[in-house]
Amino acid sequence: MTSRLNLAGFTQEYIVGIEELDEQHKTFFTLLDKIGKAAPDMYRPLDEDEADAVIDVLNELRDYALLHFRTEEGYMQEIDYPGLAGQKREHNRFITDVIRMERELMNGTAMPAITIRNFMHDWYRDHILNLDKPFGQAYKKIKG
Repeated sequence: MTSRLNLAGFTQEYIVGIEELDEQHKTFFTLLDKIGKAAPDMYRPLDEDEADAVIDVLNELRDYALLHFRTEEGYMQEIDYPGLAGQKREHNRFITDVIRMERELMNGTAMPAITIRNFMHDWYRDHILNLDKPFGQAYKKIKG
Protein backbone atom coordinates (compact mmCIF):
# COMPACT_ATOMS: atom_id res chain seq x y z
CA MET A 1 0.00 0.00 0.00
CA THR A 2 1.45 3.40 -0.95
CA SER A 3 0.63 6.97 -0.11
CA ARG A 4 0.81 8.39 -3.61
CA LEU A 5 -2.02 10.84 -2.96
CA ASN A 6 -1.62 11.32 0.77
CA LEU A 7 1.71 12.94 1.42
CA ALA A 8 0.87 14.16 4.89
CA GLY A 9 3.66 15.23 7.17
CA PHE A 10 4.34 13.90 10.63
CA THR A 11 1.20 12.66 12.36
CA GLN A 12 0.47 11.05 15.73
CA GLU A 13 0.62 7.59 14.18
CA TYR A 14 4.40 8.08 13.80
CA ILE A 15 5.06 8.61 17.52
CA VAL A 16 7.47 5.91 18.72
CA GLY A 17 7.55 7.16 22.30
CA ILE A 18 11.22 8.17 22.48
CA GLU A 19 11.19 11.95 22.45
CA GLU A 20 14.54 12.47 20.69
CA LEU A 21 13.62 10.06 17.90
CA ASP A 22 10.13 11.53 17.54
CA GLU A 23 11.63 15.02 17.17
CA GLN A 24 14.08 13.74 14.57
CA HIS A 25 11.25 12.07 12.65
CA LYS A 26 9.37 15.38 12.64
CA THR A 27 12.44 17.11 11.24
CA PHE A 28 12.66 14.54 8.44
CA PHE A 29 9.12 15.35 7.32
CA THR A 30 9.94 19.07 7.44
CA LEU A 31 12.96 18.45 5.21
CA LEU A 32 10.82 16.36 2.89
CA ASP A 33 8.61 19.39 2.26
CA LYS A 34 11.65 21.18 0.84
CA ILE A 35 11.44 18.95 -2.24
CA GLY A 36 8.11 20.55 -3.11
CA LYS A 37 9.57 24.01 -2.64
CA ALA A 38 12.54 23.14 -4.86
CA ALA A 39 10.26 21.88 -7.63
CA PRO A 40 6.85 23.60 -7.53
CA ASP A 41 5.44 21.42 -10.35
CA MET A 42 5.98 18.05 -8.70
CA TYR A 43 4.66 16.08 -11.69
CA ARG A 44 6.86 17.55 -14.42
CA PRO A 45 10.39 16.23 -14.95
CA LEU A 46 12.86 18.49 -13.19
CA ASP A 47 14.69 21.12 -15.20
CA GLU A 48 18.40 21.67 -14.50
CA ASP A 49 17.91 24.34 -11.82
CA GLU A 50 15.22 22.31 -10.06
CA ALA A 51 17.38 19.18 -10.23
CA ASP A 52 20.24 21.10 -8.60
CA ALA A 53 17.90 22.35 -5.86
CA VAL A 54 16.50 18.84 -5.28
CA ILE A 55 20.05 17.44 -5.14
CA ASP A 56 20.79 19.96 -2.40
CA VAL A 57 17.71 18.79 -0.50
CA LEU A 58 18.71 15.14 -0.98
CA ASN A 59 22.17 15.93 0.41
CA GLU A 60 20.56 17.55 3.43
CA LEU A 61 18.15 14.63 3.88
CA ARG A 62 20.98 12.11 3.55
CA ASP A 63 23.14 13.92 6.10
CA TYR A 64 20.22 14.24 8.49
CA ALA A 65 19.27 10.58 8.01
CA LEU A 66 22.83 9.52 8.86
CA LEU A 67 22.66 11.52 12.09
CA HIS A 68 19.22 10.12 12.91
CA PHE A 69 20.19 6.52 12.11
CA ARG A 70 23.25 6.76 14.39
CA THR A 71 21.05 8.12 17.17
CA GLU A 72 18.40 5.46 16.67
CA GLU A 73 20.94 2.64 16.52
CA GLY A 74 22.49 3.97 19.75
CA TYR A 75 19.16 3.59 21.52
CA MET A 76 18.91 0.05 20.13
CA GLN A 77 22.39 -0.86 21.35
CA GLU A 78 21.46 0.49 24.77
CA ILE A 79 18.90 -2.29 25.24
CA ASP A 80 20.64 -4.90 23.06
CA TYR A 81 17.67 -4.78 20.69
CA PRO A 82 17.48 -7.98 18.60
CA GLY A 83 16.22 -6.06 15.55
CA LEU A 84 19.32 -3.85 15.33
CA ALA A 85 20.95 -5.75 12.45
CA GLY A 86 17.76 -5.51 10.38
CA GLN A 87 17.46 -1.81 11.15
CA LYS A 88 21.05 -1.22 10.04
CA ARG A 89 20.38 -3.05 6.77
CA GLU A 90 17.32 -0.88 6.11
CA HIS A 91 19.19 2.28 7.04
CA ASN A 92 22.04 1.36 4.66
CA ARG A 93 19.57 0.56 1.89
CA PHE A 94 17.91 3.95 2.32
CA ILE A 95 21.23 5.81 2.13
CA THR A 96 22.20 3.78 -0.95
CA ASP A 97 18.89 4.66 -2.62
CA VAL A 98 19.30 8.36 -1.84
CA ILE A 99 22.83 8.36 -3.28
CA ARG A 100 21.50 6.58 -6.39
CA MET A 101 18.83 9.26 -6.87
CA GLU A 102 21.41 12.01 -6.39
CA ARG A 103 23.65 10.42 -9.05
CA GLU A 104 20.77 9.98 -11.47
CA LEU A 105 19.86 13.65 -11.13
CA MET A 106 23.51 14.72 -11.48
CA ASN A 107 23.76 12.62 -14.65
CA GLY A 108 20.74 14.36 -16.16
CA THR A 109 18.12 11.68 -15.64
CA ALA A 110 14.78 13.42 -15.96
CA MET A 111 12.37 12.50 -13.21
CA PRO A 112 9.54 14.36 -11.55
CA ALA A 113 10.03 15.48 -7.97
CA ILE A 114 6.92 13.55 -6.94
CA THR A 115 8.80 10.30 -7.66
CA ILE A 116 11.50 11.29 -5.18
CA ARG A 117 9.07 12.63 -2.60
CA ASN A 118 6.85 9.54 -2.82
CA PHE A 119 9.85 7.26 -2.35
CA MET A 120 11.08 9.21 0.67
CA HIS A 121 7.66 9.53 2.26
CA ASP A 122 6.69 5.91 1.68
CA TRP A 123 10.03 4.55 2.89
CA TYR A 124 9.99 6.64 6.04
CA ARG A 125 6.32 5.91 6.78
CA ASP A 126 6.79 2.17 6.36
CA HIS A 127 10.04 2.20 8.32
CA ILE A 128 8.60 4.09 11.27
CA LEU A 129 5.39 2.07 11.43
CA ASN A 130 6.91 -1.38 10.84
CA LEU A 131 10.34 -1.14 12.50
CA ASP A 132 10.67 1.94 14.70
CA LYS A 133 7.35 1.67 16.53
CA PRO A 134 7.97 -1.93 17.64
CA PHE A 135 11.43 -0.85 18.79
CA GLY A 136 9.91 2.06 20.72
CA GLN A 137 7.59 -0.34 22.51
CA ALA A 138 10.49 -2.65 23.39
CA TYR A 139 12.57 0.28 24.61
CA LYS A 140 9.79 1.60 26.85
CA LYS A 141 9.20 -1.89 28.25
CA ILE A 142 12.84 -2.12 29.33
CA LYS A 143 13.60 1.50 30.20
CA GLY A 144 10.17 2.49 31.43
